[in-house]
Amino acid sequence: MKVLVSLPVQHRKFDSIEDVLEGKDASSGTYGAIIRLASLLAEAGLDVCLSAACNIPSTKFPCIKHDSVDVKGLDCLIVHQSHWDGSSLTFGAEVLKKTFLWLHTNLPIALAYTFLREGGRQIVCVSRYHANILRAIPHWRKGVTVIPNSYCPIFQPTPLITSQTKPRLLFIGAVTRNKGFPELTKIWSYLAKNRVNLELAIAGSRAIHSVSENTTIGSMGVAELELETNCIQPWIKSLPEDYQPHFLGALSPIQLRDELAKSWAAIVNPSWNSFETFCVSAVDAQACERTVFSIAHGGLKETVYREHFNSLAEKRTIEAVGDRIIAGLCQKELVLENGRLAGEFVRTKFANISIRDAWLNMISGYQAEALPTQWDGIRNVVRDLMRWSGTGMLINQLRLPENRQIMASYHNLNR
Repeated sequence: MKVLVSLPVQHRKFDSIEDVLEGKDASSGTYGAIIRLASLLAEAGLDVCLSAACNIPSTKFPCIKHDSVDVKGLDCLIVHQSHWDGSSLTFGAEVLKKTFLWLHTNLPIALAYTFLREGGRQIVCVSRYHANILRAIPHWRKGVTVIPNSYCPIFQPTPLITSQTKPRLLFIGAVTRNKGFPELTKIWSYLAKNRVNLELAIAGSRAIHSVSENTTIGSMGVAELELETNCIQPWIKSLPEDYQPHFLGALSPIQLRDELAKSWAAIVNPSWNSFETFCVSAVDAQACERTVFSIAHGGLKETVYREHFNSLAEKRTIEAVGDRIIAGLCQKELVLENGRLAGEFVRTKFANISIRDAWLNMISGYQAEALPTQWDGIRNVVRDLMRWSGTGMLINQLRLPENRQIMASYHNLNR
């Protein structure tokens, strides 16, 4: 079987495919998941080609530019959502019936609907929460399925190094507004005000997501100028000297694993407004047996293990997240045991082999895992009513031009 796997329409440069697969490249979760899937399918014996925005050296499988793809002879295409604009596919309409549209982040429902309406084979979401957003689409149960993202195998159980004078909380994620960084600053200020015995380290940068050489980065080198000027610098000035954060910059998986070894727990995107559909960073940290703190929203409710200690805040307040962290510091043994169980959880649920097999089954035509039938809140009821009546899609089609413009701007940011 000949398969094309595509990176986004635009993305940053990579030194080599091998660096990503071996955990040497500071790659985003989306990029890493796409490249790992190409490798997993190639190892399973499929004839795989990866398409990219630029030339990327690779000895694992052929890697060519998007505009050099020859669709003749392809049995299926697994393409990042940015390749569909609502009416056309980067690789041509003739291959729509063989194309799986892989959604990593939220996509306006009208664009998802037109993909299926125009003959697209399947939409793949990374969590059930993500799939539920599309419930208003006709034939939702047949046209949408869920396959989680994989994580880099370099993340393994990592003993906690306790040489620090204080326990350390590690933020993992891009230093951007849409990854909850402004909320993180407020949470940490709340913890500093309460004089918690904790230090904060930040593993992330805007650079791992930036696709434009013209992006203006602030003097600290970790975020865009506007965020540094209006958020980060005033925040740092407001903090007591013994609560200053440690900016570690963009880290490769190998480096991140070493920093997790020094960290008591991790925190990922704590924003109620910019939700996570999955969050590979949360899985990475748990694979190293660290408890992950954040909010009980979006895909985090499926990717974050919390049965031994509830590390996700239910209330939509900064204080609620801070209080979960304070509670964890008062119950350190529970948090450590929760981390150990979280490692077992992700190694079972998000194992590379399981995810590879799910893709192999789907592209071979076998029935995918059924989407949930139960209603999880009033929104799902409304979405089902929209699907049954057909009125929802009429409304969304009227917004299609607007949604195309939104997604064009969104993909330029390339979260």
